[in-house]
Amino acid sequence: MSDGYYRFPTIHQDTIVFVSEDDLWSLSRHGGVARRLTSNLGQVNYPALSPDGAWLAFVGREEGMPEVYLMSAAGGSARRMTYLNHTCQVLGWTPDAQQILFSTNYGHFHPQEYALYTVAIDADAGQVTPAPVGPARSIAFGPAGGVVIGRNTGDPARWKRYRGGTAGHLWIDRAGNGEFERFLPNMRGNLASPMWLPDADRGRIYFISDHEGIGNLYSVTPAGDDLRRHTDHDDFYARNPSTDGARIVYHLGADIYVYEPTTGIAEKVAVTYHSPRVQRNRKFSPAISYLDSARLNPTGDALAVTTRGKAFTFFNHEGPVMQIGQRDGVRYRLPDFLNDDQYLVMVDDANGEEELVIFSADLAEAPRRLSGLDIGRPVALKASPTEDKVALSNHRQELLIIDLKSGEVTRVDRSEWRPIAGIDWSPDGRWLAYGFGVNLNATEIRLYHLLDPAAVDETSATPLTHPNPVTVTRPILHDVAPSFDPDGNYLYFLSYREFNPVYDNLHLDLSFPWGMRPYLLLLRDDLPNPFLPRPDGGDDAAEHDHEEEENEDEDHEAEEDDDSGEEGDENDHDEDDALGELEGEISGQNYSSRQRNELPPEAPLDALRKATHSSAGPHAGKEHDLKQEKEKRKTRQLVIDLDGIERRVLAFPTPDSRYGQIIGAPGRAIFTSYALHGALDGDEDWDDEGEEGGSLRAWVFKEYKSETMAENVTAFELSRNRKKLLYFSGKRLRVISATEKAPSDSGPGRRSGWIDLFRIKVSVAPPSEWEQMYREAWRLQRDHFWTEDMAEVDWHAVYARYRPLIDRVSSRSEFSDLVWEMQGELGTSHAYEFGGDYRASPHYSQGVLGAEFVWDAAAGGYRIENIVEGDPWNPAATSPLAAPGVDVRAGDILLAVNGQRLDEATSPAQLLVNQAGQEVLLTLAPRPAPPQDGASAPAAVASDAEAASDAEAASDAEVASGAEIDSNAPVAARLEDQVATSEEDAPSKPEWRAVVVKTIHSDDDARYRAWVEAKRRRVHAATEGRIGYVHIPDMGSHGYAEFHRGFLAEVMRDGLIVDVRYNSGGHVSQLLLEKLARRRIGYDASRWGGVAPYPADSVAGPRVAITNELAGSDGDIFCHSFKLLGLGPLIGKRTWGGVIGISPRHPLVDGTITTQPEYSFWFQDVGWMVENYGTDPDIEVDVTPQDHVAGRDPQLEQAIAEALRLLAEQPIIKPDRSTRPSRALPRLPGRQQN
Repeated sequence: MSDGYYRFPTIHQDTIVFVSEDDLWSLSRHGGVARRLTSNLGQVNYPALSPDGAWLAFVGREEGMPEVYLMSAAGGSARRMTYLNHTCQVLGWTPDAQQILFSTNYGHFHPQEYALYTVAIDADAGQVTPAPVGPARSIAFGPAGGVVIGRNTGDPARWKRYRGGTAGHLWIDRAGNGEFERFLPNMRGNLASPMWLPDADRGRIYFISDHEGIGNLYSVTPAGDDLRRHTDHDDFYARNPSTDGARIVYHLGADIYVYEPTTGIAEKVAVTYHSPRVQRNRKFSPAISYLDSARLNPTGDALAVTTRGKAFTFFNHEGPVMQIGQRDGVRYRLPDFLNDDQYLVMVDDANGEEELVIFSADLAEAPRRLSGLDIGRPVALKASPTEDKVALSNHRQELLIIDLKSGEVTRVDRSEWRPIAGIDWSPDGRWLAYGFGVNLNATEIRLYHLLDPAAVDETSATPLTHPNPVTVTRPILHDVAPSFDPDGNYLYFLSYREFNPVYDNLHLDLSFPWGMRPYLLLLRDDLPNPFLPRPDGGDDAAEHDHEEEENEDEDHEAEEDDDSGEEGDENDHDEDDALGELEGEISGQNYSSRQRNELPPEAPLDALRKATHSSAGPHAGKEHDLKQEKEKRKTRQLVIDLDGIERRVLAFPTPDSRYGQIIGAPGRAIFTSYALHGALDGDEDWDDEGEEGGSLRAWVFKEYKSETMAENVTAFELSRNRKKLLYFSGKRLRVISATEKAPSDSGPGRRSGWIDLFRIKVSVAPPSEWEQMYREAWRLQRDHFWTEDMAEVDWHAVYARYRPLIDRVSSRSEFSDLVWEMQGELGTSHAYEFGGDYRASPHYSQGVLGAEFVWDAAAGGYRIENIVEGDPWNPAATSPLAAPGVDVRAGDILLAVNGQRLDEATSPAQLLVNQAGQEVLLTLAPRPAPPQDGASAPAAVASDAEAASDAEAASDAEVASGAEIDSNAPVAARLEDQVATSEEDAPSKPEWRAVVVKTIHSDDDARYRAWVEAKRRRVHAATEGRIGYVHIPDMGSHGYAEFHRGFLAEVMRDGLIVDVRYNSGGHVSQLLLEKLARRRIGYDASRWGGVAPYPADSVAGPRVAITNELAGSDGDIFCHSFKLLGLGPLIGKRTWGGVIGISPRHPLVDGTITTQPEYSFWFQDVGWMVENYGTDPDIEVDVTPQDHVAGRDPQLEQAIAEALRLLAEQPIIKPDRSTRPSRALPRLPGRQQN
């Protein structure tokens, strides 16, 4: 028996229900054996027992998105209650036990804006009712109709000791009349989970608060006084409490506690937990889904691959796959073969810290670990081509060389500014090239010279007269990704030094969308320009030709069985037959059990080669001779003339573009280039399988041109002999010749070069994997947190406190919860965890029509209300019912979806499950006949409210007049008859109408557009068009686009309101502030074109900003900068307070992303203090619950008033044409008489 990980408890009298292993369990509040209530396909959380103990509501994911479900408290099947397609959380019940209370972000475009809803237990069609309290996440009921609600009341344990603008706070309506006021406004803490328990007077209001540093249970009277602390936990936070009105249950760590108000004692519930814990069972995952890295062996015929933290080696297209290292619980990264092909070096964390470990090809030789070396977290590793040494760069922006034999570590360099930008060894192993950041805006190429103790003298022209390392380029901006030419003539690199501006197509602006080009350095001063043909035929291309021919001669025999053989070669058939025989032998068909399971203690790759070469066919007689290969790889020592080398730089004659890598191959330089794409491209592509790669191209020196080798390439590398090329294409791998174009074949195999990754069988033991992931997540914070002392958090104590809980974790969601709480101890923003390998569950995407549907019993269908109208030209940003050509309007009656009749128990949402992005047939009731006998026709264009009112009246008249709808007639049959009838032959009797629309996945974009346009109309109406309005939803590419969409359209008005409420952050605030800070100082007037401001797109008059507590991250920075720059007043509420930036780039083995707060923001007025506090507005304006209910926006109204006041105080000065100068010919004055 093992303890589980218990969360989200709910209580009714002696029964507790809680969540463990993503299912519901029940037990006595006195402890005992827990009984499983559900065995669901998806996650289950947030259960709530009804006040009478008969029902159990919870959030489930049985069909995809989280929705409210209901089941008997005793167990049994559950019924889906909602179809909102949004995040939700069950909060409890109304006192009469007839309505389930839940919060959801449905109906609002911002994911953190939650509101309260109820759904009746007898609702069959998902009908929900909003609670009249405005935004809230929690609610509790008291005597005499009293209500307390919580805003921003999430889980304080995820950001411990948070004090920013979205700290949870309470509002109270003591009399139950809808008049709320702030409750406990002066309590400086993060409040959550209000509960109103009765006592002799008006009861006490209990809640979670961490105002004393740890999340504990507190209470006050309804008047807000007599604060008491009821629990004294000093290790973990008390979390997610609930009550049955008599006692409170909560979870802490992974345990359940019950607090008895009558005794004032909180006791842990002893749970006897019998569970097979099946989500801890071993499983197999596809290697392609978790591919981390791949490296060719020196000859290019075998690979080392890491996937899901495990290392494997195998021949490219045949033979068994061998796992290297420990089977489970260790992560292996950055594998590379040493030069003799007998050893593989990797990074692993078997001892808790990352170390280098060397695996021998001889299975009898134990791995050799280089423990105790301070190598940091390696981010790139490359083995020397001649010695047992590796160069690695790490998270500390260091470049190290490690001698694998002696264990000696040489710190070559360290940049204070930027990560090492690429590393490469020279062919002779005596030089190391790398990109070094000299400041934020400049990276140079440096060379480090390794002395050869066996050499009598050094081959460099002046090895002792230059610094070591030595700078060899003079960057304009960044010189990166150096790579040596295998012949030792050139050093290739990519450089950001191409200033080729492109005019913006929407407004006056220029940018540099390409900025890069490949370059080379001539390593000797006697080398000619390789890009200039020489007419005498004695050019350097001949040298390339000669060297390439030598390479081809050496490889002639090997090419008989090369992967890139031409189709149609008669030997290919023999080769395929031989491979078929070989695969049968290796799979065990012709092996004894001993041969299959007990390989002799010899080199694995050698053993495979021998097995491979024993087959008949083209492989016969080709015994691999490592000594011979090693002799072939011997190269002459490289000569580099360092004097004046920075002047011997040449640009490749290729277009400036966006380049990714460059590597030298025999007679050519291979590089990747990427086409430009919009930052928002693919946002609505729900089937996107990953970012498109670039073009793999080669500059062929003997032909003086570049050619395409492959497309859709994301990364590539060459084997050490520079004959084979491995590239990544999305999640696929391919090995091709380094000097030929990729074959056209698409399937895996020797002809095509595609690697069959399904040969790799990745075994996963979740308990071991979770422990390794926990350790790595902890290390990542330790190594990357922005200050070395972890802001005085005892990070080792945190590790020790949470580590025992790993053994209790039984599902991936529980592991996520544990990591969130552990990282929450940092007490800072942006310490996130998301993604990962969760248990597969059904996902049936909800089709959305962007409207509300209300059952109309009299009409026998659902009345359409509140059609959300966004951009009609963008199908993803407006209701399909509002699309051009769709004759549907508010007030119409929907009768059927895809031929299925709707009724009171069958809603449109129910029939749209699994219909997202699909065309659906909607059947609507006939509209009433138009007015007759001279009655005035309705206006061609009416408002939504007018249309809805007219439609409702018409429908009521139709029902009253006895118009009948045959509810028993087959819908499909009626539609067929209707379609078959032409318009000319249509009967006079009203017929059902049919429209076909394509559903959308979400109406959030449409709701956003409708919200923005409504605010803009209000500003224009209130200011007679003098003040413009812009909303910025985030500080990323979407927000940048939205700002310019609004700004360019509104900037010509006299003033501007900039609304950054709900801004979710990003990184472009400084770009937007630049434009808002432009001060208009003049105009440019023409005869016919009016006057244009100078600077262009500058605001003439007042600028007013609105913010709220849900504006954060770069939204915080924008708000604070708006004030510091003196652009205008800031109105609203204090912002979120999270300004420590992140750069997610270290996924855990199952794809989980944890973020490390790395870049802390400092302002000249408040220093570091925007973090965990936010920015105070100049004018504080709250929006009360009653404001929301009444549809008021007092923050916007205050901004309008302030803009008009400032405009009146400082009127706009515009050119007065009456004062224009006269250029008339002056009258010649008379000549003076002498």
